[in-house]
Amino acid sequence: MNIILLLIGVIIVAVTNMDALSTILRINGGSKISNFVARNVWRISVFVSRKFSRTAILSNVGALIVVTLFSLWAVLLMIGYGLIYNSYVHSIVETSTELPASITAKFYYVGYTLTSLGNGDLKTGNDFWRIISNFTGLNGMFLLSIAISYFIPLMNAVVKQRMLATFISNLGDTPTEIISNGWNGTDFNILHEQFKELYPMILMQCEQQLAYPVLLYFHSENPKYSPQLNLAKLDEALSIQEVYNIDQSDKAYIWKNLRMAMNKYLKVIKNSYSFNTEPVPDFPYKNKLPSLIRDIPKETADYRLTNIKERRAFIASLVKNDGWKWEEFVD
Repeated sequence: MNIILLLIGVIIVAVTNMDALSTILRINGGSKISNFVARNVWRISVFVSRKFSRTAILSNVGALIVVTLFSLWAVLLMIGYGLIYNSYVHSIVETSTELPASITAKFYYVGYTLTSLGNGDLKTGNDFWRIISNFTGLNGMFLLSIAISYFIPLMNAVVKQRMLATFISNLGDTPTEIISNGWNGTDFNILHEQFKELYPMILMQCEQQLAYPVLLYFHSENPKYSPQLNLAKLDEALSIQEVYNIDQSDKAYIWKNLRMAMNKYLKVIKNSYSFNTEPVPDFPYKNKLPSLIRDIPKETADYRLTNIKERRAFIASLVKNDGWKWEEFVD
């Protein structure tokens, strides 16, 4: 028996199963391998879409990443078990001749055992390898079952994500428009009610992002349905309130509550993904809301802007990573 092949095979099988289980069942982000694959498939897709001006490419990347991950796990399992069977000459034999199967024949045996198709051309050499074959078949069925159970709720999360984006988009096309549309000439009661509805929706998005890290890569070429673009727009509106304190009513806490929900969302994204840092965007809102923005000392406004500088730079990075430009939602 070739111990080296056996150990390598066992390690590959163990790592593959751990990666799949971590990605599908863990509620605090995917595994390192899955995140690495997803991140790089996305980056390549963004590069290609910009190089050839084909933004529609990004709309299919989320599904492509899911298929790539499932295919990767299947291939790694096949390689791992193939090495295990090839570590012993008589692990698999020809049914008709009882002669040891070739290297490629053993990989072929692993392939149809993992998919539970069954075949009469090859058989195990002894009882020990029959037991290994049972584990191989169970492993394949288990991986397929949890993959299917992962895909269905993932699609549900994608739908809810689009609903969130649409809700925010309907508030206004820009941060200043969100604020202007919510002002009735006296107060922000209209916006308060909408923000109350948004609060649990954003918290739900946080939990879904934790459960399904690949959710970030489900891109919509229509800005109305883009969660990253619309959440960035919403956060800018909240930043206007934080810097200029335009709502001084007793319900101003609603803005802070929504800001806390956004804080949690951004924390989830920061802990799960890494982006190239973007420059801090301009904050050109003072002259666009003259009737709402009161005169405050420049030093005070600058101090408040400094406090959210890193936050806004990160959001700009998130927007760019999703294939958009900051200017697409700023007046």
